Amino acid sequence: MTVTDRIRGSAVPAARAELDETLRRILATPSLAAQLLLAAADQLTTSRPEQTLTISGWGRTLARADQRVLSGYPQSIAQHAARRAMCALDAEMWATARTRGEWAICLRAAAKTV
Repeated sequence: MTVTDRIRGSAVPAARAELDETLRRILATPSLAAQLLLAAADQLTTSRPEQTLTISGWGRTLARADQRVLSGYPQSIAQHAARRAMCALDAEMWATARTRGEWAICLRAAAKTV
């Protein structure tokens, strides 16, 4: 079976077309670091977004996001993703974000950079 390549206008084997589709899906999937930040943002918005985020609240949120996203990955991969996620948080965010909802907005913006 062959499939027509839309760009080149020529026929390509079905296996190549399947590979291209798999590659498109992989590239559309956020990185593990981005997924970690997005999971934390989701938690912050679903639980009292108008309240101030405390240090212990941040720790719990991050631990839950870590468990949700990174469990099942080898330790080295999980640590690398967590490091990349934390490096994406800029100093201005730490100074300006106060409520859980504000933190969620900052985390979603940071997730776009990793």
